[in-house]
Amino acid sequence: MTVRKITMLSMLVSIAVIGRIYMTFIPNVQPLTTIVIITAVLMGRTNGVIVATISIIVSNLYLGFGTWTFPQAISFSLIALIAGSFYFLKDKKYFIYFLAGISGLSGYFHGVIMSLAEYIIFGNFWAYYLAGVPFDTYHAVGNVVITLILYQPIKSIFERTKINI
Repeated sequence: MTVRKITMLSMLVSIAVIGRIYMTFIPNVQPLTTIVIITAVLMGRTNGVIVATISIIVSNLYLGFGTWTFPQAISFSLIALIAGSFYFLKDKKYFIYFLAGISGLSGYFHGVIMSLAEYIIFGNFWAYYLAGVPFDTYHAVGNVVITLILYQPIKSIFERTKINI
């Protein structure tokens, strides 16, 4: 791994962490999911998992650790693995809209993973899941909007810095 790639990953982690901390006033709207997805598509699934895991750990240093930390890391890592599988489409004309759709679905996917984790720990899956659906919707809509805003600038930074995309 080159210094340039480590620097890019560090920048992406810092944007994700700062965005996650400073957007806590809007429930479940955060750039972390989008940045993980964009990283996985442009830099590969492994780098997406790295950004996801480090971002969760660092942001939870501020937001607090709990029973949700490990499932968050698993959820965002799975999102990186799934989204990174679509790297071969990144040169298509309307890829940004496809990516926005994946980001929206990721908001609901994250909610299901978190509900399953809470079910394993506390029981009563349906009550927890149904109570979280509005928040998953906020997450999904926020992901779509943030993807449409951030994809092109991050992609152009990757192209200018010659990171292998």
